[in-house]
Order: sequence, then C-alpha cells, then structure tokens
Amino acid sequence: MIASIIFSFISIGLKKPIFLVISGVLIIPLSLYLAASPRFEWWGLIFPFFYLGAALSLRKNLRWLAALLISPNIILIGWIGYAVMNQ
Repeated sequence: MIASIIFSFISIGLKKPIFLVISGVLIIPLSLYLAASPRFEWWGLIFPFFYLGAALSLRKNLRWLAALLISPNIILIGWIGYAVMNQ
C-alpha cells in the first residue's frame, strides 16, 4: 500500500504515467481484500481504476486531475492505517 502511494507521487512529480499503472497493480491485493469484506463489498474493486484514470489524465497533461484521482486511494490507505494504529 505504501509503495503504491510512493509510486503515485513519483509519477505525478516526473509526469510518467507508467508509475501510476504500477501503483494500480500494487493496490490490487488491497482491493481484493476490501471486496471480500462486508463493509466495502464490490466497492473495493474500484480503487485500482482510480490509478488507471490518473495515468490517462497524466498522459493528457492534466496533473490536477491525476492528483484528484489518486486522492481517494491516499485517503483510504490513511484511514486504514489510522484504524489499525488506534484500535
């Protein structure tokens, strides 16, 4: 999860959409885990698509849209980290 965020920041900084595709691949295990949980159900499967949408928008030189599209993943990972640390 953390590697996914790091790759997404590197991608936006360097304007290389391939790193966002790598981030999408890295978040697939978390996405499948969330899809199996009763709280998220099938909503967990949409998180890799945020990275792919960000890669497409970065390819079209829309950095602001790419940053906006990766923000749900960052918020999700931050929320999971907060929930784990404050049990």
